[in-house]
Amino acid sequence: MVSYLLFEVRRTLRNPRFLVMTLLMPVMMNIVFVQLNKGRIGDTSPATFASNYMMNMAAFATVSACLSTAGHRLSQERGSGWFQQLTLTPLTSAQVVLGKLLSAVSVGVPAVVAVFATSALVNGVHLSPARWAMALAVVAVGSFAFSALGVVIGLLTSGETSYAASMVALMFFALLGGLWLPTEILPAWVAKLTQATPSFQIADSGRTLIAGGLPGWQTPTVFVAWTAAFAALALAAFRRAARKR
Repeated sequence: MVSYLLFEVRRTLRNPRFLVMTLLMPVMMNIVFVQLNKGRIGDTSPATFASNYMMNMAAFATVSACLSTAGHRLSQERGSGWFQQLTLTPLTSAQVVLGKLLSAVSVGVPAVVAVFATSALVNGVHLSPARWAMALAVVAVGSFAFSALGVVIGLLTSGETSYAASMVALMFFALLGGLWLPTEILPAWVAKLTQATPSFQIADSGRTLIAGGLPGWQTPTVFVAWTAAFAALALAAFRRAARKR
């Protein structure tokens, strides 16, 4: 199981698409948006504004990494025959799905660290080591829901449609989760839906931790509910795909 996990992580990190989509894009968005808008932030201090947007981009980075790693790659494996070989190994369906989840979460960590590093070096975000660690931890925990969703996409779509499905899911959770738009400008009923998304809870709980507080009960509830639902779908989809091999 450990060897399989390490293999998946090394294989993903060598993929140029991973470097561009999950490392470069959120880092550049984080730097450009903060630098262009730091003079128009009203009563919010530049450091607070930069740290708040940093958590939005950290959430965006991990969602992108998880959907790309567990979704598009898995559909390619099914097309190439690697998935069929994987079902013949001693690994159980639960172990394979768990391996996919953990590998997707693991490769999202470098993207989040890159966003944090550029926020500190360029945007002037300064936190204690403990706050950095807690912010990274909450992003990692919240990303399990998206790695499970990526597995579902990879098992239910073909190589031609998996990338499009992953991008649709990414845009949906980025927009509805308030990662690209401030929730204050959304209608009240949409804002309520926003708070029930794991993407919003990743960013919001990270901001709360950075400010010195603790996330409320809604954060773990949302994380557990979405992760459990997508993980159950992923396990069912894996067993269905294994029977059809």
